[in-house]
Amino acid sequence: NQVDPADQAPSATIQAMRASFGSLEGNWLLSNYKHSPLPASQQNRATLVLTKQADDALQLGGRSFINHYGGSFSLDETKGLLVSTDPLISTKMGGSTEDMQAEITYYNLLTKVTYFELTSDGQLVLYTGPKEDRDTEVLYFTKK
Repeated sequence: NQVDPADQAPSATIQAMRASFGSLEGNWLLSNYKHSPLPASQQNRATLVLTKQADDALQLGGRSFINHYGGSFSLDETKGLLVSTDPLISTKMGGSTEDMQAEITYYNLLTKVTYFELTSDGQLVLYTGPKEDRDTEVLYFTKK
């Protein structure tokens, strides 16, 4: 498979992602979304636990608003993207309508993540599309 050079991420982007990929390990709390803010009662409830599987792969899991879930991400160094390598799996407990909807939204967004960034204040930011696109939904996490 030949990769079109126009589809490749700049090497500086790839180097920055590779350098910070290992720093993603740990326990994170979903604090909010950029475009669809969570009500205060749902902020800092969903957890994201990232565990290194290989130099370019992370196992993810945690507890969303009701259920426990798991899956994995890998770093596509050719395109500078974070890609979901497995479908998310989860337990199937029920809860309030609000929590069930919040959980569906969270899972849908997690499976669309394409790029990540660690901010200078230690926040994990996951983008569901191009970082430069104003319409891209963003998930904000703080270290637990």
